Amino acid sequence: MPFFEIVGVTSTDMTYSVAFAFLIAEKEDNFVWVLHLLLQLLSSKKDMPNVVVTDRDTVLMNALATIPPKTTALLCYFHVCRDDKVKCITGCRVKPKDVKLDEKEKVVKEEKPSDIVNNIMKS
Repeated sequence: MPFFEIVGVTSTDMTYSVAFAFLIAEKEDNFVWVLHLLLQLLSSKKDMPNVVVTDRDTVLMNALATIPPKTTALLCYFHVCRDDKVKCITGCRVKPKDVKLDEKEKVVKEEKPSDIVNNIMKS
């Protein structure tokens, strides 16, 4: 049973719990239902959120697009970095190629995939 938590952030970067719900499934209509209940709890337009940060869950992003006050949807920096690192790691898992030496018999140093990932993530 998926757990959906809605949190807020203060101007001092402190988070606070706004609402939570247990969903039957992570489907768009379930997210829409929770978001409609949230809008009913918010009493005035000034309480409406201006920005929503998600983890790139397309079902949730589609549900947010259907909720009346249009808010800006942003991707969570932590999740984007984590996804990039995972893709980088899987992309760097290649079989070592045969190393051919040139005429001067220089030895070519092959980098380990972990070194490549670390260099890319530093960049």
